[in-house]
Amino acid sequence: MANILNRLALASQRAPGQRSFQLLGDRDVPRLEAFFLSFDFDQRRAYFGGGVSDRSIRAYCAAIDWGTTTLIARSGPYCLEAVAMLVSLPPDHGVAEFSVGCPLACNQRPIIAELLDLAIEIGVHGSRTLLVQRELANADLLSLLRDRDQARFGSEDVELDLATAGGLRARAC
Repeated sequence: MANILNRLALASQRAPGQRSFQLLGDRDVPRLEAFFLSFDFDQRRAYFGGGVSDRSIRAYCAAIDWGTTTLIARSGPYCLEAVAMLVSLPPDHGVAEFSVGCPLACNQRPIIAELLDLAIEIGVHGSRTLLVQRELANADLLSLLRDRDQARFGSEDVELDLATAGGLRARAC
């Protein structure tokens, strides 16, 4: 755990201004709800796969299984700015599904690169593979995965072997 906290602290030092990276837990559901509720229609459609109501977002956040989910967030001075979600998949939890949400109107690539690096280093519940659904993936995330030799692109998803994946250092906005 100390290594994870050190890694989050180092990522926070690289981020400009009053920004920090942190792990979220069940006590952070109100902050997570506020983050997703701030998405406009297109951002909701891109992240959730369709236009979802405020009520659906609240239900989604309340239903998160914190025993199999790891959330890494980038926070600004006032609110969450980006979130990476890793969900360990049954039956053996060897695969973790990865998604990222970032509604900021800036170059998101460095932010997503940092979240991806943190996800790879932190991992989730013994997972060996990171899985990204191509249809719902952020374009910058797909671009970052294309830069990695270990990423295997299928017709519906991308798999990244966590044992051989290395970091992508980038300066976040």
